[in-house]
Amino acid sequence: MEWKNLTIDDKEIIDEFTKGKFITCDYNFTNLYLWSQGEKATYAIENNVLVVRGLYEGKYYYFMPVPRSLEYLDNAKEIIRNLLNEKAQIILVPEKWKNYLEDSFVLEERRDSFDYVYSLESLAYLKGRKYSKKKNRVNNFMKTYDYAYEKITSENIKEVLEFQGDWCHDKSCEIIPVLRNEDIGIHNILNHFDRLGVKGGMLKVDGKVIAYSLGEALDDEYVVIHIEKGLNEYIGSYQMINMIFLQNEFKDYKFVNREDDFGDLGLRDAKESYHPLELLKKYEIVGVK
Repeated sequence: MEWKNLTIDDKEIIDEFTKGKFITCDYNFTNLYLWSQGEKATYAIENNVLVVRGLYEGKYYYFMPVPRSLEYLDNAKEIIRNLLNEKAQIILVPEKWKNYLEDSFVLEERRDSFDYVYSLESLAYLKGRKYSKKKNRVNNFMKTYDYAYEKITSENIKEVLEFQGDWCHDKSCEIIPVLRNEDIGIHNILNHFDRLGVKGGMLKVDGKVIAYSLGEALDDEYVVIHIEKGLNEYIGSYQMINMIFLQNEFKDYKFVNREDDFGDLGLRDAKESYHPLELLKKYEIVGVK
């Protein structure tokens, strides 16, 4: 295969294969672009099949090969067989595609990569007793701070870049590979914000940015939240930006994909505390039948 570095200029090409076809987060172009520089993402197109790979901890991993349409599914299967012959790791196969592939391949669940899906209305308004602790935090935030919400635009995006720089400095991103790679990707997204079609919102207290979020629509019903950052010293900042961002930018959608937990138990507890409607299973292709 002829591999090409994945850059912002490849958005239209990747979108031809993936846009509107996945409710899991991984095949969305913004998500791919987020990690592309830090994990040296490359892609190839062969026989109407898109193959994307990344490099993590010195080892290549491959996204599930995506055919342009089901008409080319057999071509994708042939590429999968060739990759498995090369001992390649093929991951992030959604449930729907597992059903297309399980007649030919052995697939295993990978819990750490499951996406968390929520009712958008529930997260945007925190209705019901099960959200009482979250709602209390939001109410206390609103009483305690002189806050304002701002939609992210080209005019104020520099403030978000400055906040991200300060946040990353405090979290020692430079010595934590995942945070370092994420930070590179966040800067790339913010620097190409309009071109990517991403929506963003920031929360300010006394004119200072204390939280922000970035997301976009996956289809007519689902949105995905790519990034959410806040300052823990402002109690309730994360609950507040989560809620107010959805209210202002995505109120007409039904579901929110808040991505996976990457096996981090603290992050898993936080995501489960918002009571997901479902977990979107993902699989690794581990062999040929």
